[in-house]
Amino acid sequence: MDVEASQAKQNSAGAGAGAGAGAGAGAGAGAHHNAMTWAQAAAWVWGHDGGKELPADIDAGQRIEAAAAELGFDVQHEPDEQLLILFRLDEETHSFYGKDRAVGALRFLRSELAYVATMHPDTLDDWNKTGLMSLCLLDGEKL
Repeated sequence: MDVEASQAKQNSAGAGAGAGAGAGAGAGAGAHHNAMTWAQAAAWVWGHDGGKELPADIDAGQRIEAAAAELGFDVQHEPDEQLLILFRLDEETHSFYGKDRAVGALRFLRSELAYVATMHPDTLDDWNKTGLMSLCLLDGEKL
């Protein structure tokens, strides 16, 4: 295994979080895992854009949580302040405000997937189908 790519993946996708594996509690935590490279996972997401609806067992909030977990991020919701925070403990924090905070978070997560897939396309990882589906754009959805 490429040590540099592995270290970069941990830094880019959550050290110890099993990024790509949908590790942690949340929607789809028990779903089937698929081994793919980061480039294959990104291609899968882009190829499945335009789906009609979210999986039956998750709502819009859980969608962000599943997508974030897939890439090694934790999520904090502050609805009274219209704030959504994506973070990796002791690494990075990204805050999204206002009524479009979920759209901003999804846009960021998709760009994170594209970035890692570009930097480390051949790095193999385990992927959770629900997490990957949560990263896909729905029919008519624009970021």
